[in-house]
Formats: sequence, structure tokens, C-alpha cells
Amino acid sequence: MERRLSAIFAADMVGYSRLIEADERGTLERQKTYRQTLINPAFDRHHGRVVKEMGDGVLVEFPSVVEAVQCALDIQNTLPEREKAVPEDRRIAYRIGINLGDVVVDDDDIYGDGVNVAARLEQIAEPGGICISGTAHDTLNTLVEAGYQSLGEVHVKNISRPIRAYKVVLRSDDEDTTVPQPRPQRLLSRPRWRMLVGLGLLPLVLLAGAWGILQLLSLPQNNARTAGKLNDQKPSIAVLPFDDLSGDEDQVYFADGLAEDIITDLSKISGLFVIARNTSFQYRGKSKDLAKVSRDLGVRYVLEGSVRKSADKIRINAQLIDAKSGGHVWAERYDGSAADIFTLQDIVTSKILEALKPALTSSEKQALHTRKTLNPDAYDAYLRGLRLISERRRLDVDSNEAAQEAFEEAIRLDPDYADAYAGLGWAKWIYIESINIFDSSAREQAFTLARKSIEIRDNALAHRTLAREHFSLLNYWIFTTKKMDLAVEELEKARQLQPNNPDILADLSIALSFTGQPEKALKLTREAMERNTNHPDWYYAASGIAHLMSNDPQRALPDLRKWSASQVSYNVPYVFLAAALALSGKLDEANETLARFDKLSSTLSPANQAREGPFEIRTSTYAIKRKWSMAPEQEDIFLKGLRLAGMKDN
Repeated sequence: MERRLSAIFAADMVGYSRLIEADERGTLERQKTYRQTLINPAFDRHHGRVVKEMGDGVLVEFPSVVEAVQCALDIQNTLPEREKAVPEDRRIAYRIGINLGDVVVDDDDIYGDGVNVAARLEQIAEPGGICISGTAHDTLNTLVEAGYQSLGEVHVKNISRPIRAYKVVLRSDDEDTTVPQPRPQRLLSRPRWRMLVGLGLLPLVLLAGAWGILQLLSLPQNNARTAGKLNDQKPSIAVLPFDDLSGDEDQVYFADGLAEDIITDLSKISGLFVIARNTSFQYRGKSKDLAKVSRDLGVRYVLEGSVRKSADKIRINAQLIDAKSGGHVWAERYDGSAADIFTLQDIVTSKILEALKPALTSSEKQALHTRKTLNPDAYDAYLRGLRLISERRRLDVDSNEAAQEAFEEAIRLDPDYADAYAGLGWAKWIYIESINIFDSSAREQAFTLARKSIEIRDNALAHRTLAREHFSLLNYWIFTTKKMDLAVEELEKARQLQPNNPDILADLSIALSFTGQPEKALKLTREAMERNTNHPDWYYAASGIAHLMSNDPQRALPDLRKWSASQVSYNVPYVFLAAALALSGKLDEANETLARFDKLSSTLSPANQAREGPFEIRTSTYAIKRKWSMAPEQEDIFLKGLRLAGMKDN
């Protein structure tokens, strides 16, 4: 059997039998017209191959998820306009399901689980809507201008496992979406792009950009996880995104930034259990049953609020709910000028602490009472930069530049603004890791800015940036020396400053696994996932590697499979998966997986791109040791697995 990875598009007409009964001739004529003038041209335009037509349905294979989703958007955004003149009960609408999966090829037909999932997603799509799988969603990044709303893990007919699913937000949907509508991603400016193509380095740049996506600041992929279990060991809280009541879409960053700043302040307190931003922010724009939110996230308290900013005036409404009793702990309205924003924020934070009564250390008290800046304009610029690097679109060149400009503006307005230096350093690191790894100047600037930030005021983000100076799981090729112990030291400092930050915990977990402390790494990974139930898939790297380095390959396999499945085009997950497979006795699959690692790695060398035929494993012990520095016991486990998988001992 021939197999291949494909983007599968399944569609059918909603209520076909009812429409035929009501108006057979009109329905068939319009269906034929739309196939000839809208649907088939869209397939051709996006390089879709019609596999089969099934009465009112169609199965199409696309070369990429981007093409499949763009084609679906073209159809679903256009068809309603053409049906406006038709009585509502006789309008034609399609449901569309899209999946990225493995298919079995038989002549011109395709079969298999990948096709079945697409067909089931089509069945749960709304009339006139698009439903895509989690694997399809994870490949899109900012390449399609659309929003995505998580549907969680859904159970569908005749498929035993739950499927992670997303609704694609159309132009006709409400403006409030779970993911902002990004601009298309542009990795490099045209002159630099042409230069790299000429040097044969384009594959390296593209792969570098892919790697960066995994290891950066908590990418909000809207992956719905299991509902949280109520944490009763510490006072627990989730801060929901504040509603923006200004009526100006450009002011949303201010409401988001205010809520995120409160989360950051609360995350500094070790006596609290605080839910991460991208988990609590998944409730943006949704009707909120706060008792259900509490149950879903496993917290007792939920804070929600709204912000209205008009000229120099600010109004904040906030309420704290105790889900255990079902009542308000407090609900307040605060009015002031723009210059009062820091006082208003401190009041809200103080009211929360007064209600939750956590034990505060002296350093935590000092951190809460240390004002970051006294300049409201600098704070405003900082919030604009913060929003740009807290969303998926931060990987877009233009958005990254805009974030850097916002942080630079904040620094010009307040040269002693530590958080602005830390934000600028992190934005530059994102640029290096996901846009242009060759910019050594930006790399040094990132670390210089992080150190400058710490000189002004110690903070977690700057230490997280400095950890990258010594170790990065994915960008192993840009380091001449790997000082894992120094990376751990920086991340431990970051954790002390923000013990509730799950991204720091997951980062530290990976570093600890490499330094011979996988048991401690597993504990931190569990804590990270509890705080961020909507965590990105790179958290599975932290848990999978920790299990592998603990010599527990059977428990490592599910997480490493999830990591590699979510990043099918990247080589790094496959080398760890290959070791776990081999140590679990799955030698044939391990051999194939290691070969895939080698084949994807070969894109780093232009000379290897023309290779054809069976791909011979060329991974060597020497090459692996050059990539990752490990404690002796963990290195022995890792290399044993790779040798069993077919790695060469030279």
C-alpha cells in the first residue's frame, strides 16, 4: 500500500433531501451553477484534487492545509452572498471538515483514518461552517487570515479516540474571536530572502523558523485539555480577560494588558495557585458561567471585569466570585484618569489578596509594592508590545518589528523601565529563534537587554531570555558551547520570581532532564500542565523527555508521539521518539522514525536535498553528542535507544 500525508477536505450540502423535496429543479440548477462557477474553480485555484463526488458531497485532497482552509473560506464566505435572494428555508449551505492525516492511496482513491476523521469533522461543522482537526490547526500558524475557536476534544461516530477540533471563524461570525485575525507571515525581507536562496541557506532559515514556534513564550494554540481538579492546597484563582468597553478595537490591548499584569503580579506569590494567561484567556468573547469556569479550571476564585478608556478617563469594573459558595466576594467600580492606572491596578490586586489571604514572604511583599513605571504613556506602549509577543502573530516579521518598536518607545519614555527592556530582549530572541537565526547582532542585543533589565529590577522574563544563551532544545546549532547548568541556574531564578508561571516550569523541566534530574523535571511538568490546562504542544516535549531520561520509555511514548504529531515537519521530536520506541522494543518503527529524523535534518544541507530513493540512516554518536549535552546516565539511556534504532557508532 502507498501511504502519504495529505490535507483532506470533506463537504456536503446541509438538508439536501429537504431542499430537493421543497424545490427540486431550483436546488439542482443552483447546485450545478455553484459547482461550475464557485466550488470547482476554488478547488483548481488552490490545487485541490477531487477524489470522488458522492451525490451532494465531495472529497478533495490538497497538497497543504493552508490551501485546503483557504479554499474552504473562499466558498463559505462567498456562497451566502449568492443565496441572499433565495427564501431562507430553501438556501443552499455546505458543511466542511478538514484534517491533516495519513491516507492510503489506491489508484485515484484515498482511504484510511485521515479520511474518516475529515468526514466526521464535516458532520459536526455548523451549516455554512468549517471544522478542522487539531493537527490541521497546528500547521496553520499565521498563514491564513482567520480566527479559530477551540471545540475541545470531541467524540465522533466510529472513531474510538477523542478528536481535537476547531471551528474556523468566518467573516459572517461575531467579531469577538478566540484568536485575533493575523496578517500573513513573512519570514524575511525580500533582499535578504534572495540572498539566502543564492547561498543555498533557505532550508535552514525555514527550519529555524519552525523550531522557534515550539520553544517560545507559550503559544496559544487553543488546545482544550481535561477539566481541572479543584486545587485545595492553596488559594486558587483564574483571571479572565477584561472586556473592552471603549468601542475602539485598537484599545483591546489595554484591557488585555491590565488583566495580564494582574496575573503576573499574582504569579509572583508562591502561596497561590494561578491559572496561566492563555488558559484563562480562552474564554474571551464567550458567555461565561463562572461556576463552570471554576470547575473547568480547577480553581475556587474567578476574577472578571471590564475596562472603559476614553481620552484621559478610565473606568474599571471588577468582581471576584467564590465558586464554592456561588457568591460575590466583592464587586467594585473604580474611576480615575490615565495617570491613576497604577493605583487602580494596585487596588484590584490588593482586594484579591485581601480575599484569598495567602502567606506572603518579605521578598514577595517587596515585589508587589515595587512600581514598574510611573509614566502612564510608557506603560501604554509596554502593553502594546506585550500583546504582540503574547499572541501567535508575534512570529510575523511585521508584528515582531511593531512589538520591538513599542518596547523601544516605552524605554524612551522611561529609561529605567525594567520590564520594557525585558520585553524588548524577549522580542529580539523571538526574532532570532523563529525569523532569522543568522542575526548575531540581534542575539547579543537580546542578552544585553536582559542584563540591563535585571540591573534595574530583577525579573523573570529577563532570566528566561538569558537561559537561551546557554541552552535551547531546538536551536542546538547556534551554540558553540552548551552550559546546561547555567541555563538551569537562570531558569531557577526566574521560577523564584514567578513560581506560578507554567512556561518557566516547562522550560526548567526540559533543562533539568538534560542535567540528570528527570524526576524533578516530571514534577515541574505536572505543575505546569495544571496551571496551563490549555497548554501548547511543546509541553509534551518536557514530559516525554523527562520520562525517557528516567528510563521509562513506555510512559514517554504517548507524550513524544503527541509532540511529533503536532510538529510533523520538524526533525527534533523524531530523534527522541526514535529512542523511546527502540527502548520499548518497537525496533522497526524506531528505525523508520530515526530515518525520518535524518531525512528532515538533511534539509540543513543543500547538497542532500537532491537525494532520491531509500534514505540511509546517517545519524552518528558523534553528531548527537555535538547537538545535546547530557548528564552521563541520561546520555547512556538516550544513546542506547538510538543505537537500537540504527544509529552509527562513529
